[in-house]
Amino acid sequence: MGFIMKKNNIIILVIVFLVMILVFGYAMWATNKLVDENNMEDIEANVEENKVDGNIIEQNTINEYKLIENNTDYVGEWFINEEAYLHSERIDSIMDRKEENLISNEDFESQMNAESNSNIVELDVDEYFQNKIKFDFILTSPAPTQREGKLDDIVVEVINGVGKFTYTDNWGTSGNGTITLGENKIELRLETTKAAQGALWGVEGVYTFSYKKID
Repeated sequence: MGFIMKKNNIIILVIVFLVMILVFGYAMWATNKLVDENNMEDIEANVEENKVDGNIIEQNTINEYKLIENNTDYVGEWFINEEAYLHSERIDSIMDRKEENLISNEDFESQMNAESNSNIVELDVDEYFQNKIKFDFILTSPAPTQREGKLDDIVVEVINGVGKFTYTDNWGTSGNGTITLGENKIELRLETTKAAQGALWGVEGVYTFSYKKID
């Protein structure tokens, strides 16, 4: 009888031990599963975050490329129209031949007088990047005097296509300016605020440039 009871006790202990092992094993399995699920959620969240960051970087790169691409459309030599450009080219050609002594004084005066008696207006845009434009402006008086009014290395911040600035031309005259960037055109407004004494030429006026020199 005592042997049988001892045998039953051993069996009970074994069963309890097995139950404890099963409970402990299940707890460990559940814990590992929960950790794995959390890790998967973190990984998926990181993947999504990286996708978002990647899309932002890619979009910013595209926007920057488009900005640079659009900006370069304004870089170049601008004239009020094609006729004005051709007129400038003819005047330059005559002046070059005169400087190289390829034509006589009489021929030079005759050719210059034959040209239309008008100003030559030129806007040379050197840079346009990150909403800043850098340009030179030249207004040349009619032949034969060919006096030049110049603005050199003007840098302007452009907001919504419009930039305001102050200037002093090569004759010492000061003024206020506005540059407006449009579709295939640039408008430049120059207004004198203080004229230099003895200045023989100036740059004041409103100029609309619609022809860019084709290289």
